[in-house]
Amino acid sequence: MSRVGVILLASSAALAGTPPVTPVPARAPVPPLVGATEARTLTASAGYIDDAIAFDATRLAYVVSDGQAKSELHLVTPGAPEAIVDLAPLTLHPLTIDLLGTKAFVVGLDEHAEQVGALIDLTPAAKKPIVYRVGPATNLGVIKRDGQRRIAQHRLEGTRHEIELDSIETGKRIASRGFELDQTETNKALDLHVNHWSDGWTKAYGLKGGEWDPKQNMRMPAVEATYDLVTGKISEKHPIGDLFEQRKRFQVLADAARETKTASIDFVRLAWDNSGLVAWRAGKATPLELDQPLGQYDAKSLQGSIEADGSTWIGLRIDPVNPDAVARQKADPEYFDLFQAGPDGKAVRKMRVLASGLRFRFGVMRDKIWLLERSNGFDRGGTALRVYTIN
Repeated sequence: MSRVGVILLASSAALAGTPPVTPVPARAPVPPLVGATEARTLTASAGYIDDAIAFDATRLAYVVSDGQAKSELHLVTPGAPEAIVDLAPLTLHPLTIDLLGTKAFVVGLDEHAEQVGALIDLTPAAKKPIVYRVGPATNLGVIKRDGQRRIAQHRLEGTRHEIELDSIETGKRIASRGFELDQTETNKALDLHVNHWSDGWTKAYGLKGGEWDPKQNMRMPAVEATYDLVTGKISEKHPIGDLFEQRKRFQVLADAARETKTASIDFVRLAWDNSGLVAWRAGKATPLELDQPLGQYDAKSLQGSIEADGSTWIGLRIDPVNPDAVARQKADPEYFDLFQAGPDGKAVRKMRVLASGLRFRFGVMRDKIWLLERSNGFDRGGTALRVYTIN
């Protein structure tokens, strides 16, 4: 018998008494999409889909950019060819779009990283799509003022804030005013220490020193106050009831403004002690109660959207090695979950998308959700824009 035959016989004899190995069952595949149906997918044949996305009752607007020379506004209308408008003469880095019937107001960055805006004619026959331009400014955007859409331009020069309110139809100036603060964010003439801003930097919120009461021959306690830069007047005053609550609330509002670099008092963030989520609307907090354990999510993935209908949408990504998964010794599927909460703060999970190796930015389109798939290693824009209908 050959040497090879001896080795094979020996191996067979050794294995004869070995119990059969039970095969490990394959893990059941997880569904890529739960609670929703994909309605449309938009991609860019060259470049990427930028962050500026808008919608109205029937249309969706997005921008295709390449970061160097290309910036195109695409308007998707059901039953009509996709319209394309060149934004490169205005900006190569669009930030926001507001759809206004046959026109759109676009804000972007210029070559000096200042904000510029323009009213864009979306009609195919328009020979000059840019109707007018405004800016540059430190911050620029569309706000609602006295029931009308207006353009708010905010310029910061040192410690001086300049605000300009313009007509969105014509771009002409309606009002302008300056507001001087010292290094401590205090206007000494008003005795107002500014904590945060809203409405396109047209409103400043802070603490105003108490006024002298001659009848009582004493200075009254400080109050919360709102200064309107358009009118140049203190528009609201509120006495401080709970000093601890007021300080904690102002700290959250100041932190949110600093982190986002925006003048918004509508946002979602973790509670001050990280015990839960809180929706902030008009500067007031509503605790949120998810119908899923918060501990399974990556807190850094939190996104929030405060809607005009009173609802709040929350986006969170599951941490596959969260504490519960570690205890089970089995990683969780890496989903991106979307929740909707009403005024009572109870947040119900509406949909989830498998997010292994993906990052998303989301937005709400009335009865639909859009997700922009982020490019890996790049925090601007994404590779695909997907629209979903909630089941």
